[in-house]
Amino acid sequence: MAVTVTPAMSTSEGDALLYLLQAATAAFPTGAFSHSYGFETLIDDGTITDEVSLDRLARLWLRYGVATADAAVCAWAWLAVDAGDDGLLAVLDEQLGALRITRETRQASLSTGRAFMNAARDAFGGEGLAHYRELVGSGACTGHYATAFGVAAHDAGISRHGATLAFLHGNLSSLVGVAARIIPLGQISTQRIVSNARPLIVECARIALGTGLTDLGTSTGWFDQASMAHERVYSRLCIS
Repeated sequence: MAVTVTPAMSTSEGDALLYLLQAATAAFPTGAFSHSYGFETLIDDGTITDEVSLDRLARLWLRYGVATADAAVCAWAWLAVDAGDDGLLAVLDEQLGALRITRETRQASLSTGRAFMNAARDAFGGEGLAHYRELVGSGACTGHYATAFGVAAHDAGISRHGATLAFLHGNLSSLVGVAARIIPLGQISTQRIVSNARPLIVECARIALGTGLTDLGTSTGWFDQASMAHERVYSRLCIS
């Protein structure tokens, strides 16, 4: 019987994949495990009670809250580094901050961004990220997670499409993992939600990559209300 041998990955392709497997997971120290982005409120008030309801709302959050905002900024940040455009990095951080209309989600984006930059610096290095950190330190940029991820991905030789896919997958995995601990859900249910969302993640990446600078935005009024109400939840496990 003939055996078909699949060509091995190149060293650069292997390095890029291994980078994503490390940097875009919940195990990477960004502090994302402390943030529910308002989902703790929805669990507390009974809107989310099980795998089905979590799956439905997590999909809506990813499509209408992340794809045309954070994921698009991640993709644009990759282009900004590629072009050496510091002004664009500053604009991206400014616009993303404006889209975060609730205090907790804005602080979550900044705190995870700073933590990611520090961890990526120590673990991987990278000229683009080092320069971006200088911009943040000088006040020219604010250091949102999406921007930092796009910058670091470019340093690592990740394609723009690969960086956007990984960013979306990492955000969904993190959110579902946090929510599952609060409900609570079993690990298989959590993994099933993420696995079943693969086609949506691919579609969201396509949308993010096609989102222009003037088209950045969200349609997440329900989640914004939940985020605002989170500060008044009687017993909280999450910061946001």
